[in-house]
Amino acid sequence: MQVEETTTTEDAPTPESTSVVPGWLPTVLMVLFLAVVARQGTRAISDPDTFWHLTLGHAIIDARSVSSVTEPWSSVSDQPWVPTQWLTEIVVASAQGAAGLPAVAWLFTLSLMALVLLLHRLTRSVADAVPAAFTTGITVVAMAASLSPRPHMVTYLCLVLTLLAWRGTTSDLRPRWWLIPMTWVWAMSHGMWFVGPVLGLAILVGLALDGRLDHTNARRLAAVPFASVVVAALTPVGPALLGAPLAVAGVGAFITEWQAPSFRSPGPAVAALMVAVIVVAWSRSTRRIPWTEVMLLALAVGWILLSTRTVALGALTVSPLVAATLHSLLGRDLQAPTVRASWSLRISAIVIAGVAALVVPHTAEEPTKIPAGLDSGLEALEPGVVFNDYKLGGWLRWRHPHLTPVVDGMSEAYSVQHLRDYGRTQAVAGGWEDTFDRWDPEAAVLLDNSPLATALVDQRGWTSVAEDEGYVLLVPSS
Repeated sequence: MQVEETTTTEDAPTPESTSVVPGWLPTVLMVLFLAVVARQGTRAISDPDTFWHLTLGHAIIDARSVSSVTEPWSSVSDQPWVPTQWLTEIVVASAQGAAGLPAVAWLFTLSLMALVLLLHRLTRSVADAVPAAFTTGITVVAMAASLSPRPHMVTYLCLVLTLLAWRGTTSDLRPRWWLIPMTWVWAMSHGMWFVGPVLGLAILVGLALDGRLDHTNARRLAAVPFASVVVAALTPVGPALLGAPLAVAGVGAFITEWQAPSFRSPGPAVAALMVAVIVVAWSRSTRRIPWTEVMLLALAVGWILLSTRTVALGALTVSPLVAATLHSLLGRDLQAPTVRASWSLRISAIVIAGVAALVVPHTAEEPTKIPAGLDSGLEALEPGVVFNDYKLGGWLRWRHPHLTPVVDGMSEAYSVQHLRDYGRTQAVAGGWEDTFDRWDPEAAVLLDNSPLATALVDQRGWTSVAEDEGYVLLVPSS
């Protein structure tokens, strides 16, 4: 959104002087918010998918090749797959190999802080300090369920950079060519790299509908998203990367985060509220709403409605519109951030990151919400297949590499039939015995009192050798 600056006379009060909020308060609140976010990042790792990413990263490092690790993923997987986030996995696995899980937690903390700082910069470019800080906070709340130590953090960071770039383009109609090499790196870091080119095309459609493009400008600007797709196909994975999102979509019905969001959950509810604020404000506004803003809102709504996983994308996409809308309620011109405020925030972030580095060895040495009490029993097992609860698959592959879980978070490495068989066996549905026997597991790690755990004990005489965190390790009776 473009805002024309106005001048004031010496006797007239400036917009800042009429504010009831002290000028230092928004910066202090942002520093406190950074500290809260950093505290979350330094906690022990609990996301089970983090561990299969670490496993894959180490495998790529050991093989010194991306393609050599793709097939087979394990002795029970039955689907070819494409590595879509190998660069991030290598970086994080290298850090973990050098300094353990605390290094992973610290990298996650840095990514969270970087997200907050970039998001604040984006919202501050269209709004004064108070609405920018508020919008930054509610956007992170809307994204909270998706903020975890996994490669998708790269997508969130790159999306904010893309929003900043295309906002600049809507102002001056100049292409940001640096988006092309950024997309190349993005395409090696996470599978949702295509979000950037999609955003660029949406902005181009908006500019065309606003009548702001001639043929020359249209061709130059369109070259950015199209070239971004081309360079994505030039990564070490090759053109196969372009079809990888379809493979994930094929198994989406079996993955909770790829299913439709529940707006009774905090994240989707806050994201929907952000959209509602804009719709209400626009409906009461007398200004002409540019098509570029309409396209951004439409894209954000699409992401929010698509799946639980993409709610975060929608919240980020809509955040500058929310900030600009809240700023318009102030009824004053946009004031650029002061040098003091900018440097205060940067220095505070460096200090907080340094403190986090000192804290993580004491808070993130071991994972949490993981049945570490089963370690000795699992380590004593002979190499073979273990029927596992879905959430523990990645941890088993990382912590006990001599065991092969029946399933893990690398869902695209398993066929739809495999996942159906797994779900039917977990639920002890008709024919589960044949499927279970086909995998021939030598042990099972399941939720205590789950249908399958009960059936194995009651119908097959399996016995429990260890319990922890609500999980039980079952083995056949000798």
